[in-house]
Amino acid sequence: MVLLTSSTVSVILSSGVICIFTLLLFLSGYVLQQQSVRSIQHAIKPPHPRDPITGLGSARSSSHQGSSKLSLLDDILPDQPRNPEQKGSYAYLQLLSTPDPSDICSAILFFKTLSTNGTAIQDRLFMYPQEWDQMSAHKISKPVSKALSLLRTASLKYDIWLLPIDMTAATAAGYAPTDTKLLRLGQIQFMQYDSVLYVQTPGLLLDTEKLDAILLSRPLPGRHDKARPQSYNNDAWIPMPLRPDRDVSLPPAYLVTVNNVGGGRVEARGHIPNAALPGFGSLVTGPWGVRSSREGEEVEQPGYVFFEHDEDGHVRWAKNSLFGPWRAGQYDVCDGIDFDDVQHDDGL
Repeated sequence: MVLLTSSTVSVILSSGVICIFTLLLFLSGYVLQQQSVRSIQHAIKPPHPRDPITGLGSARSSSHQGSSKLSLLDDILPDQPRNPEQKGSYAYLQLLSTPDPSDICSAILFFKTLSTNGTAIQDRLFMYPQEWDQMSAHKISKPVSKALSLLRTASLKYDIWLLPIDMTAATAAGYAPTDTKLLRLGQIQFMQYDSVLYVQTPGLLLDTEKLDAILLSRPLPGRHDKARPQSYNNDAWIPMPLRPDRDVSLPPAYLVTVNNVGGGRVEARGHIPNAALPGFGSLVTGPWGVRSSREGEEVEQPGYVFFEHDEDGHVRWAKNSLFGPWRAGQYDVCDGIDFDDVQHDDGL
Protein backbone atom coordinates (compact mmCIF):
# COMPACT_ATOMS: atom_id res chain seq x y z
CA MET A 1 0.00 0.00 0.00
CA VAL A 2 1.42 3.35 -1.06
CA LEU A 3 0.68 6.37 1.05
CA LEU A 4 0.34 9.64 -0.82
CA THR A 5 1.44 12.79 0.76
CA SER A 6 -0.68 15.91 0.55
CA SER A 7 1.78 17.52 -1.86
CA THR A 8 1.57 14.50 -4.18
CA VAL A 9 -2.23 14.62 -4.13
CA SER A 10 -2.10 18.34 -4.88
CA VAL A 11 0.18 17.75 -7.86
CA ILE A 12 -2.09 15.00 -9.23
CA LEU A 13 -5.20 17.15 -8.87
CA SER A 14 -3.50 20.14 -10.47
CA SER A 15 -2.28 18.01 -13.36
CA GLY A 16 -5.76 16.57 -13.84
CA VAL A 17 -7.36 19.98 -13.92
CA ILE A 18 -4.77 21.23 -16.40
CA CYS A 19 -5.33 18.18 -18.63
CA ILE A 20 -9.11 18.63 -18.57
CA PHE A 21 -8.92 22.33 -19.46
CA THR A 22 -6.33 21.62 -22.14
CA LEU A 23 -8.65 19.00 -23.66
CA LEU A 24 -11.64 21.39 -23.56
CA LEU A 25 -9.57 24.15 -25.13
CA PHE A 26 -8.46 21.79 -27.90
CA LEU A 27 -12.02 20.64 -28.59
CA SER A 28 -13.40 24.18 -28.69
CA GLY A 29 -10.60 25.24 -31.03
CA TYR A 30 -11.31 22.28 -33.30
CA VAL A 31 -15.03 23.13 -33.45
CA LEU A 32 -14.29 26.77 -34.31
CA GLN A 33 -11.82 25.68 -36.98
CA GLN A 34 -14.39 23.40 -38.64
CA GLN A 35 -16.97 26.18 -38.57
CA SER A 36 -14.50 28.53 -40.24
CA VAL A 37 -13.66 25.95 -42.88
CA ARG A 38 -17.35 25.42 -43.67
CA SER A 39 -17.91 29.17 -43.87
CA ILE A 40 -15.01 29.60 -46.28
CA GLN A 41 -16.17 26.68 -48.42
CA HIS A 42 -19.65 28.17 -48.59
CA ALA A 43 -18.28 31.59 -49.53
CA ILE A 44 -16.12 30.36 -52.39
CA LYS A 45 -18.53 27.74 -53.67
CA PRO A 46 -19.84 28.79 -57.11
CA PRO A 47 -23.59 29.39 -57.32
CA HIS A 48 -25.69 26.48 -58.52
CA PRO A 49 -27.07 27.06 -62.00
CA ARG A 50 -30.74 27.86 -61.86
CA ASP A 51 -33.31 25.75 -63.63
CA PRO A 52 -34.82 27.31 -66.77
CA ILE A 53 -37.82 29.58 -66.20
CA THR A 54 -37.95 29.31 -62.44
CA GLY A 55 -38.01 31.86 -59.68
CA LEU A 56 -35.96 32.53 -56.57
CA GLY A 57 -37.57 29.94 -54.37
CA SER A 58 -40.92 31.72 -54.52
CA ALA A 59 -44.08 29.66 -54.37
CA ARG A 60 -45.53 31.62 -57.26
CA SER A 61 -42.89 30.30 -59.70
CA SER A 62 -42.64 26.84 -61.21
CA SER A 63 -41.59 25.19 -64.44
CA HIS A 64 -45.27 24.71 -65.27
CA GLN A 65 -45.84 28.44 -64.93
CA GLY A 66 -42.87 29.10 -67.19
CA SER A 67 -44.36 26.84 -69.86
CA SER A 68 -47.73 28.59 -69.59
CA LYS A 69 -46.00 31.95 -70.01
CA LEU A 70 -44.32 30.75 -73.17
CA SER A 71 -47.64 29.58 -74.56
CA LEU A 72 -49.01 33.10 -74.16
CA LEU A 73 -46.54 34.39 -76.76
CA ASP A 74 -49.00 33.35 -79.47
CA ASP A 75 -51.32 36.08 -78.26
CA ILE A 76 -48.58 38.62 -77.63
CA LEU A 77 -46.74 38.33 -80.95
CA PRO A 78 -49.11 36.47 -83.30
CA ASP A 79 -47.27 37.41 -86.48
CA GLN A 80 -43.78 36.49 -85.30
CA PRO A 81 -42.03 33.13 -85.41
CA ARG A 82 -42.23 31.50 -82.00
CA ASN A 83 -39.27 30.06 -80.20
CA PRO A 84 -40.84 27.70 -77.63
CA GLU A 85 -37.51 25.94 -77.00
CA GLN A 86 -35.85 29.15 -75.80
CA LYS A 87 -34.62 28.17 -72.39
CA GLY A 88 -31.86 29.42 -70.20
CA SER A 89 -31.03 31.62 -67.26
CA TYR A 90 -32.20 35.22 -67.69
CA ALA A 91 -32.56 38.36 -65.60
CA TYR A 92 -33.97 41.87 -65.78
CA LEU A 93 -31.66 44.69 -64.79
CA GLN A 94 -32.14 48.27 -63.71
CA LEU A 95 -29.27 50.42 -62.49
CA LEU A 96 -28.52 53.92 -61.20
CA SER A 97 -25.22 55.70 -60.79
CA THR A 98 -26.83 58.66 -58.96
CA PRO A 99 -29.13 58.18 -55.93
CA ASP A 100 -32.25 59.94 -57.18
CA PRO A 101 -35.23 59.07 -54.88
CA SER A 102 -37.70 59.26 -57.77
CA ASP A 103 -35.67 56.89 -59.95
CA ILE A 104 -35.05 54.49 -57.07
CA CYS A 105 -38.77 54.29 -56.35
CA SER A 106 -39.51 53.86 -60.05
CA ALA A 107 -37.20 50.84 -60.04
CA ILE A 108 -38.99 49.44 -56.97
CA LEU A 109 -42.32 49.88 -58.79
CA PHE A 110 -40.92 48.03 -61.82
CA PHE A 111 -39.73 45.07 -59.76
CA LYS A 112 -42.97 44.96 -57.78
CA THR A 113 -45.00 44.77 -61.01
CA LEU A 114 -42.77 41.97 -62.31
CA SER A 115 -43.13 40.05 -59.06
CA THR A 116 -46.89 40.42 -58.63
CA ASN A 117 -47.67 39.78 -62.31
CA GLY A 118 -45.72 36.51 -62.43
CA THR A 119 -42.91 37.14 -64.89
CA ALA A 120 -41.39 34.10 -66.57
CA ILE A 121 -37.87 35.53 -66.17
CA GLN A 122 -35.99 34.16 -63.18
CA ASP A 123 -34.10 37.04 -61.59
CA ARG A 124 -34.42 40.74 -60.91
CA LEU A 125 -31.19 42.75 -60.52
CA PHE A 126 -30.54 46.28 -59.30
CA MET A 127 -26.99 47.61 -59.74
CA TYR A 128 -25.63 50.67 -57.94
CA PRO A 129 -22.28 52.10 -56.73
CA GLN A 130 -20.99 50.37 -53.62
CA GLU A 131 -20.30 53.81 -52.15
CA TRP A 132 -24.03 54.16 -51.45
CA ASP A 133 -23.69 51.58 -48.70
CA GLN A 134 -20.90 53.60 -47.11
CA MET A 135 -22.57 57.02 -47.13
CA SER A 136 -23.12 58.44 -43.68
CA ALA A 137 -26.49 59.95 -42.76
CA HIS A 138 -25.22 63.54 -42.74
CA LYS A 139 -23.96 63.24 -46.35
CA ILE A 140 -27.30 62.36 -47.94
CA SER A 141 -30.73 63.93 -47.85
CA LYS A 142 -33.62 62.38 -45.95
CA PRO A 143 -35.52 61.46 -49.17
CA VAL A 144 -32.47 59.59 -50.50
CA SER A 145 -31.96 57.81 -47.19
CA LYS A 146 -35.65 56.90 -47.10
CA ALA A 147 -35.62 55.64 -50.70
CA LEU A 148 -32.54 53.47 -50.09
CA SER A 149 -34.14 52.01 -46.98
CA LEU A 150 -37.30 51.19 -48.95
CA LEU A 151 -35.15 49.59 -51.67
CA ARG A 152 -33.53 47.24 -49.16
CA THR A 153 -36.95 46.28 -47.81
CA ALA A 154 -38.30 45.75 -51.34
CA SER A 155 -35.32 43.53 -52.21
CA LEU A 156 -36.56 40.98 -49.68
CA LYS A 157 -40.23 41.35 -50.59
CA TYR A 158 -39.87 41.17 -54.37
CA ASP A 159 -36.77 38.97 -54.72
CA ILE A 160 -34.42 41.68 -55.99
CA TRP A 161 -30.70 40.95 -56.14
CA LEU A 162 -28.89 44.12 -55.03
CA LEU A 163 -25.50 44.40 -56.79
CA PRO A 164 -23.21 47.02 -55.18
CA ILE A 165 -20.31 47.76 -57.57
CA ASP A 166 -16.99 49.23 -56.44
CA MET A 167 -16.39 52.34 -58.56
CA THR A 168 -13.57 53.85 -56.48
CA ALA A 169 -10.96 53.02 -59.12
CA ALA A 170 -12.85 55.10 -61.69
CA THR A 171 -13.78 57.98 -59.39
CA ALA A 172 -10.28 58.14 -57.89
CA ALA A 173 -8.93 58.60 -61.43
CA GLY A 174 -11.18 61.62 -61.85
CA TYR A 175 -13.97 59.99 -63.82
CA ALA A 176 -17.58 60.81 -63.02
CA PRO A 177 -19.79 57.86 -62.03
CA THR A 178 -22.02 57.21 -65.04
CA ASP A 179 -24.47 54.45 -65.94
CA THR A 180 -22.17 53.15 -68.68
CA LYS A 181 -19.13 52.98 -66.37
CA LEU A 182 -21.21 51.30 -63.70
CA LEU A 183 -22.35 48.62 -66.13
CA ARG A 184 -18.84 48.10 -67.50
CA LEU A 185 -17.46 47.53 -64.00
CA GLY A 186 -20.38 45.37 -62.91
CA GLN A 187 -21.23 43.22 -65.93
CA ILE A 188 -18.86 40.47 -64.78
CA GLN A 189 -21.67 39.69 -62.31
CA PHE A 190 -23.67 38.28 -65.24
CA MET A 191 -21.49 35.21 -65.80
CA GLN A 192 -24.19 32.88 -64.47
CA TYR A 193 -26.82 34.16 -66.92
CA ASP A 194 -27.32 33.43 -70.61
CA SER A 195 -28.65 36.96 -71.12
CA VAL A 196 -29.50 40.00 -69.00
CA LEU A 197 -31.94 42.64 -70.27
CA TYR A 198 -31.47 46.17 -68.98
CA VAL A 199 -34.46 48.52 -69.18
CA GLN A 200 -34.11 52.17 -68.28
CA THR A 201 -35.56 53.68 -65.14
CA PRO A 202 -37.68 55.77 -64.74
CA GLY A 203 -40.40 54.03 -66.64
CA LEU A 204 -43.62 52.06 -66.31
CA LEU A 205 -44.24 48.37 -66.96
CA LEU A 206 -47.56 47.94 -68.77
CA ASP A 207 -47.52 44.28 -69.76
CA THR A 208 -45.22 41.71 -68.16
CA GLU A 209 -45.83 39.05 -70.82
CA LYS A 210 -44.88 41.43 -73.60
CA LEU A 211 -41.68 42.39 -71.84
CA ASP A 212 -40.90 38.70 -71.30
CA ALA A 213 -41.42 38.21 -75.02
CA ILE A 214 -38.29 40.25 -75.76
CA LEU A 215 -36.20 37.51 -74.19
CA LEU A 216 -38.35 34.50 -74.99
CA SER A 217 -39.94 35.01 -78.40
CA ARG A 218 -36.87 35.08 -80.63
CA PRO A 219 -33.40 33.50 -80.62
CA LEU A 220 -30.89 35.57 -78.68
CA PRO A 221 -27.36 36.39 -79.91
CA GLY A 222 -25.62 34.90 -76.88
CA ARG A 223 -22.00 33.88 -77.25
CA HIS A 224 -20.41 34.37 -80.67
CA ASP A 225 -20.44 31.03 -82.45
CA LYS A 226 -19.61 30.53 -86.14
CA ALA A 227 -21.85 27.46 -86.18
CA ARG A 228 -24.84 29.50 -84.99
CA PRO A 229 -25.68 32.37 -87.40
CA GLN A 230 -28.10 33.93 -84.89
CA SER A 231 -25.11 34.80 -82.73
CA TYR A 232 -23.68 37.24 -85.28
CA ASN A 233 -26.50 37.84 -87.81
CA ASN A 234 -29.65 38.26 -85.74
CA ASP A 235 -32.63 40.06 -87.25
CA ALA A 236 -34.09 40.94 -83.83
CA TRP A 237 -30.94 42.21 -82.11
CA ILE A 238 -28.48 44.82 -83.38
CA PRO A 239 -24.92 44.71 -81.97
CA MET A 240 -24.00 47.77 -79.91
CA PRO A 241 -20.76 47.62 -77.92
CA LEU A 242 -20.66 49.35 -74.55
CA ARG A 243 -18.62 52.59 -74.78
CA PRO A 244 -18.24 54.04 -71.28
CA ASP A 245 -15.43 56.34 -72.41
CA ARG A 246 -17.77 58.13 -74.87
CA ASP A 247 -21.34 57.56 -73.68
CA VAL A 248 -22.83 58.63 -70.34
CA SER A 249 -26.19 56.87 -70.53
CA LEU A 250 -27.31 53.48 -71.80
CA PRO A 251 -29.88 52.71 -74.50
CA PRO A 252 -33.43 52.36 -73.07
CA ALA A 253 -33.25 48.60 -73.68
CA TYR A 254 -29.89 46.84 -73.74
CA LEU A 255 -29.18 43.10 -73.90
CA VAL A 256 -25.96 41.94 -72.23
CA THR A 257 -24.26 38.55 -72.41
CA VAL A 258 -21.03 37.73 -70.59
CA ASN A 259 -19.21 34.46 -71.29
CA ASN A 260 -16.00 32.83 -70.13
CA VAL A 261 -14.18 31.95 -73.34
CA GLY A 262 -11.22 30.31 -71.60
CA GLY A 263 -7.63 31.29 -71.07
CA GLY A 264 -8.64 33.85 -68.48
CA ARG A 265 -10.58 35.83 -71.10
CA VAL A 266 -14.17 37.01 -70.82
CA GLU A 267 -16.41 37.95 -73.75
CA ALA A 268 -19.01 40.66 -73.14
CA ARG A 269 -21.52 41.47 -75.86
CA GLY A 270 -24.18 44.17 -76.04
CA HIS A 271 -27.23 44.45 -78.33
CA ILE A 272 -30.29 46.65 -78.74
CA PRO A 273 -33.67 45.48 -80.09
CA ASN A 274 -34.29 46.12 -83.76
CA ALA A 275 -36.79 48.99 -83.66
CA ALA A 276 -37.71 48.38 -87.31
CA LEU A 277 -38.92 44.84 -86.66
CA PRO A 278 -42.75 44.94 -86.56
CA GLY A 279 -44.25 43.85 -83.26
CA PHE A 280 -40.85 43.43 -81.62
CA GLY A 281 -38.97 46.71 -81.71
CA SER A 282 -41.93 48.53 -80.16
CA LEU A 283 -42.20 46.31 -77.07
CA VAL A 284 -40.01 48.83 -75.20
CA THR A 285 -40.70 52.41 -76.21
CA GLY A 286 -41.09 55.98 -75.01
CA PRO A 287 -44.43 57.69 -74.27
CA TRP A 288 -44.89 58.38 -77.98
CA GLY A 289 -45.41 54.64 -78.51
CA VAL A 290 -48.51 54.57 -76.27
CA ARG A 291 -51.71 54.89 -78.28
CA SER A 292 -54.95 56.21 -76.85
CA SER A 293 -57.86 53.82 -77.39
CA ARG A 294 -61.27 54.87 -78.55
CA GLU A 295 -64.45 53.37 -77.18
CA GLY A 296 -64.79 49.73 -78.21
CA GLU A 297 -61.40 49.74 -79.96
CA GLU A 298 -58.59 47.41 -78.98
CA VAL A 299 -55.19 49.07 -79.23
CA GLU A 300 -51.85 47.28 -79.02
CA GLN A 301 -49.70 48.76 -76.30
CA PRO A 302 -46.00 48.28 -75.55
CA GLY A 303 -44.67 46.15 -72.73
CA TYR A 304 -42.50 48.80 -71.05
CA VAL A 305 -42.46 52.58 -71.44
CA PHE A 306 -39.37 54.57 -70.45
CA PHE A 307 -39.53 58.27 -69.57
CA GLU A 308 -37.30 61.17 -70.51
CA HIS A 309 -36.05 64.03 -68.32
CA ASP A 310 -36.36 67.75 -68.89
CA GLU A 311 -33.54 70.29 -68.60
CA ASP A 312 -33.99 70.46 -64.80
CA GLY A 313 -33.57 66.72 -64.40
CA HIS A 314 -37.25 66.01 -63.70
CA VAL A 315 -39.32 63.44 -65.56
CA ARG A 316 -40.98 65.14 -68.53
CA TRP A 317 -44.73 65.01 -68.01
CA ALA A 318 -45.79 66.85 -71.17
CA LYS A 319 -47.27 64.53 -73.81
CA ASN A 320 -46.87 61.64 -71.38
CA SER A 321 -50.24 60.02 -70.71
CA LEU A 322 -48.65 57.58 -68.25
CA PHE A 323 -47.17 60.19 -65.93
CA GLY A 324 -50.18 60.14 -63.58
CA PRO A 325 -50.39 56.32 -63.18
CA TRP A 326 -46.61 56.16 -62.79
CA ARG A 327 -46.55 58.81 -60.07
CA ALA A 328 -49.40 57.07 -58.25
CA GLY A 329 -47.42 53.82 -58.40
CA GLN A 330 -44.37 55.56 -56.95
CA TYR A 331 -46.35 56.79 -53.96
CA ASP A 332 -47.72 53.29 -53.49
CA VAL A 333 -44.25 51.73 -53.10
CA CYS A 334 -42.53 54.73 -51.48
CA ASP A 335 -45.01 56.17 -49.03
CA GLY A 336 -43.65 59.21 -47.21
CA ILE A 337 -41.55 60.73 -50.03
CA ASP A 338 -42.72 63.92 -51.73
CA PHE A 339 -41.42 63.45 -55.27
CA ASP A 340 -42.37 66.96 -56.33
CA ASP A 341 -40.09 68.45 -53.67
CA VAL A 342 -36.93 66.32 -53.77
CA GLN A 343 -33.71 66.50 -55.74
CA HIS A 344 -31.10 63.81 -56.14
CA ASP A 345 -27.76 64.13 -54.37
CA ASP A 346 -25.18 65.21 -56.92
CA GLY A 347 -21.62 64.02 -56.71
CA LEU A 348 -22.28 60.83 -54.73
